[in-house]
Amino acid sequence: MNLIFLDAFLIDSLFNEQTNFMEEISKNQNQMQRPQLLTVLAILSFIGSGLSFISYFVMSFSFDSILQIVETELSELYPELFADFIREAGRGFFMLGAFAYAVSLYGVYRMWYLQKDGLHYYAVSQLVILILPLIFVSTQLSVLPGLLLTVLFILLYYRSFKMMEDGK
Repeated sequence: MNLIFLDAFLIDSLFNEQTNFMEEISKNQNQMQRPQLLTVLAILSFIGSGLSFISYFVMSFSFDSILQIVETELSELYPELFADFIREAGRGFFMLGAFAYAVSLYGVYRMWYLQKDGLHYYAVSQLVILILPLIFVSTQLSVLPGLLLTVLFILLYYRSFKMMEDGK
């Protein structure tokens, strides 16, 4: 009889301890909720940087094949300017671009889990992405639209972290 009482007591105390632990985890999660703005920005960044990473990655490893296809098979669909851009940029441009987009994705991943250093990874990689065409292709290219979008996203990310600090 005492053994059954002891077993019931142990099970009850373990259940209460587990419940207390789960309540503490729930409180911690409620304290650090991701702002809706951060969620929307991160999803948009995951989509944009993810698709760009895939395309740059594929382009860097299939550069010669894709260039040949663009020059021969798709020459009627795409103007010669497109093939010239690919040719001038070279494989290195796409390799570095893929790496920069991977770092951008890592930064967004960190921000998704409310790590502020992710903003630094994201901002630096986005600036590198803006500079790459100027280095590899031509300094005459306009980066203004990309620059404006990048600055907007960085400021909005910064604002969402500021809102978390202020408790808004």
